[in-house]
Amino acid sequence: MEIVLRGYQAFVAGDLAAVAELLDPDIEWRGVGGQFVPADLDEVRRVLASRLADGYRIELERCIGREDEVLVAFRASGVEKDPSDDRPLQTRRYFTVGRYYGVVTVRDGRVVAVQDYPHWAAALEALGLEDDDV
Repeated sequence: MEIVLRGYQAFVAGDLAAVAELLDPDIEWRGVGGQFVPADLDEVRRVLASRLADGYRIELERCIGREDEVLVAFRASGVEKDPSDDRPLQTRRYFTVGRYYGVVTVRDGRVVAVQDYPHWAAALEALGLEDDDV
C-alpha cells in the first residue's frame, strides 16, 4: 500500500518523474472488463501526463491492501467556468468527472499491473472481499 500511496502523492504534487520510478518497465494496465490490449509503460505515462495537464483534482477515497494487491477508489473533479460570465472566479465550480476503481499489483517495490473495474463491488470481488469485510 505504501507504494500506491507514494504514487498518488507524487501525482497530486505533479511529480510524474517520481510516479514513473514506481512503475515496472513491463507494467500492464487493463481497462474495465479487460477486453482491450493492456496499456504499456509508454501509454501509461502519456495517460498520466494528460490527466495531470487537464488539471483534475484527484481525491483518494479508499485504499485497501491485501497481500501484493491494493484496491484504490478515487474521485476526479475539475473546474468549470461559465463562459457567459466574465467575472473572475465567481462562477467557477467544481464538478465530478467520474469515479475510478482499480486493483494495483505491486511486486519488488514497483507497480506491475493495474486492472480497472466499473464499480466498487466488482473491485472488492476481484480481491475476494465483500463490503462487510472492509
